[in-house]
Amino acid sequence: MSKSEFEKFLSDSFKEGITFRELRLSEKEVSDLMSHYPSAIIRRTSEVNDALKKSWYEVHLSPMHRKPESLDSIRQENIRLKRELEILKKMKN
Repeated sequence: MSKSEFEKFLSDSFKEGITFRELRLSEKEVSDLMSHYPSAIIRRTSEVNDALKKSWYEVHLSPMHRKPESLDSIRQENIRLKRELEILKKMKN
């Protein structure tokens, strides 16, 4: 993936206020992501196991969303995810 393609991928992945995603990335892409979002929290959730040498990562652009501290914050996250699903369903149709 070229640098401009990767930048578009990141832009599309985190548009409309989305701050958390699970992404399949190479080590170079993780490095590029960190250069675009230096405060991002990135956690690998799988081992490298394919020909492209990519792993799954949880990417949090907003560290405050990393660990919900209350029931209210969990409800807010659920509302955000429902909105995101509605947007994706509309885009698919």
